[in-house]
Amino acid sequence: MGLIRDLLHAGGTGGLSWHLHAYGARQRWQPTLQLIEQFLAPVNPKSDHLLLIGGSAGWMMPPSWLTRFERIDAYDIDPLASWLFNWRHGAALKAQGTRIHHHRQDALATLPQLLQQHPQACIWFDNVLGQHRYRIGDAVRAEQELKVLKNTLQGRHWGSLHDVWSGHTDGRLLPAGLNVWSHHVTAQQSLAHAFAQKLLTSVGAKDVWQDHLTGHVFAPGHTTTWMPWAFKTHYWHWLQAGWVSA
Repeated sequence: MGLIRDLLHAGGTGGLSWHLHAYGARQRWQPTLQLIEQFLAPVNPKSDHLLLIGGSAGWMMPPSWLTRFERIDAYDIDPLASWLFNWRHGAALKAQGTRIHHHRQDALATLPQLLQQHPQACIWFDNVLGQHRYRIGDAVRAEQELKVLKNTLQGRHWGSLHDVWSGHTDGRLLPAGLNVWSHHVTAQQSLAHAFAQKLLTSVGAKDVWQDHLTGHVFAPGHTTTWMPWAFKTHYWHWLQAGWVSA
């Protein structure tokens, strides 16, 4: 039964149900993927080795970012992640000579050890930190662990794309209009009420939105980029992306 649960849900962070949804939604997600690619384009990683944490099948990963590295060590708890990742990105990686090594492992639980094992690698958290509270089922613990993550990573080159909020929307901002946000939501990292309301209003937020407890992943004042994600037609997420150079 445990294997079946992992295949279907992967601890609530992936599994067959996630991959089927992602495959069906890939056209609707394309504008957000373009924003992610725009964010990553000017990033200058200081290593040709990447630790990719929570990459799943790479549904929200631009190949132009992945092929900048000579070696990628990808960590995910989803038993389907490695096969689907290779199906989606394997040809592009092979063409550029990028070597990919997959590990079915909880990288967040073993991060200090991984950093010691790979002292020169840079790190990218791919839309995984926002799921931490749901996976461990303890909001207080999750927020504290996410808050101290930057201390664990001190001195390293690292970045993250993660959920900040999610909830129902009236679909006011159509996917075709997402590109305006690549220019207008780059801001000092802040969860001030006025800023939050501006973002939520812009996508026609309805009811109470979920807080993914990622508000302190980056240090206060660190510049980050915000982008909307039409996860479902009327259920959207606000994503935050940032990169830290040591």
